[in-house]
Amino acid sequence: MIHRLRFPLWALLLTLLALTGCQSTPPKGLTAEQIAVLKREGFAPTDEGWAFDLSGKVLFGSDLDGLNSQSQAIVERIGKALLGVGIQGVRVDGHADASGRAAYNQQLSERRAQSVARTLIGIGMPAQNIQTRGLGSTQPVADNRSSAGRTENRRVSIVVASY
Repeated sequence: MIHRLRFPLWALLLTLLALTGCQSTPPKGLTAEQIAVLKREGFAPTDEGWAFDLSGKVLFGSDLDGLNSQSQAIVERIGKALLGVGIQGVRVDGHADASGRAAYNQQLSERRAQSVARTLIGIGMPAQNIQTRGLGSTQPVADNRSSAGRTENRRVSIVVASY
């Protein structure tokens, strides 16, 4: 009697295993359309995904954390383009120049990231899908010894994960 039950049990297990292999898995990563929009908007591939470095585009004045109207328009355009192709979440990294104390620069960079996040939320990106980080003056893109370099370092980056 035991041998009769084993065969149907094994057959059932093999059938179930075969059926689970037939299930479709959701696609991973970004679609070709999403990548095309990221490229068109000026994003570049990085180790962490696709990054739009707002250095030279969305800069902050010394000791300021609010976006000016030109920077606001750029962030709104980017956010709308991302939402238009189904990209619903980003990470926003805020940066500061090396003027002042490290602890203060850390807080300032966090406020800059939050300023960009508020703009993205304002155009419809879900708040829970936006991660903000303040990186202080730890990742300069230019020399902090010059005025022009410090200006470049007061920036934010928007990162889209590649999954």
